[in-house]
Amino acid sequence: MDNAFLAIALLALSTVLIIAEIFIPSGGMLAMGTFGALAASFYFAWLAWWQLHPVYFFSFTGFAIVFLPTVIVSSFAILPYTPMGKRILLAGPSEEEVIPFAAEEEHLRGYLKQFAKTVTPLTPNGFIEIDGERINASSEGVIVDSGSTVQIIKVAGTRVVVREAQPREQNDLAVAGEEKQPDESTLDFDIPETET
Repeated sequence: MDNAFLAIALLALSTVLIIAEIFIPSGGMLAMGTFGALAASFYFAWLAWWQLHPVYFFSFTGFAIVFLPTVIVSSFAILPYTPMGKRILLAGPSEEEVIPFAAEEEHLRGYLKQFAKTVTPLTPNGFIEIDGERINASSEGVIVDSGSTVQIIKVAGTRVVVREAQPREQNDLAVAGEEKQPDESTLDFDIPETET
């Protein structure tokens, strides 16, 4: 056989093997065959053209260097559209799956910076109530008792992240229709009596 024919045939074989490597899981065996066929192709091209027509050899080598990466990129581009590629690769969520959550998230964003009461203990997940609506909430990693006043600080998907409100904030704002006033029984020190 002619060396030029072998060079072209081995380049075609290496192309077929690299495409097969992309579509057939072989653990790299087909890729090793590709590199072996490509090396043999360059060897036979060197034997066929280096002595008499070096321009042919460099043209062949340049073509192979451009052609094989183009084949690889093209194969990866069409892989998701093949039946096997659809089984291997995960599809992203459809619009029907995403839009309901986007509407819920937008609804919850309306509650940002507002105050609410905890219905259940947040350990760190639980429920809060605001405007008569129960909302899935989580604290910032601390346990918050049931009946505590919390402030909504962030929306994370379909739940809100809350922080226990400071006493100053509780006194400044009415929460759930009632003013929070300090309870003297919870003081941890004695109030000195003043003489008048």
